[in-house]
Parts: sequence; C-alpha cells; structure tokens
Amino acid sequence: MKKSETARARVREWDSAIAYNTALFREADLLEEAAYRFIQFGDQNNDIWLCFSEAKALADAKRRAAYEDWLRIKNSISRQ
Repeated sequence: MKKSETARARVREWDSAIAYNTALFREADLLEEAAYRFIQFGDQNNDIWLCFSEAKALADAKRRAAYEDWLRIKNSISRQ
C-alpha cells in the first residue's frame, strides 16, 4: 500500500473512532437529561432522589468512558 493510501486509511479510522466517541458523549448527555427529568417533574421524595442518583451515576460513568476513549484517540493521533 502506498504511503498516501495508508495515511488516508488512518484518517478514515480516526474519523470512525471520533464518530463513535461523539455518540458516546451524546449518550451520556441523554442519560444526564433523563436523570434531571426525575427531579424536574417529581415530588422530590426519597424514591425520586434515589432514581436521580442512579441515573446520574450511569450518565457520569458513560461520560467518563467517553472521555477516556477520547484521550485514547487523541494519543493515537498525536503519535502519528
């Protein structure tokens, strides 16, 4: 494979990785929005706060995973 073909293939890989990473961040945003809906429309009793806390923890975990994936992508790109 020619050097320019290799470079194009690498860019396509990065584009795919970045698109997937963007989807991870979007999923984290959606999970966080759902978490806040619990307390926005609820009567804010202990059950509502428990649901919020669990949903927020899921959103935070997804955002952490997306951020770690982004760092992996960034490091991969900078090594090239």
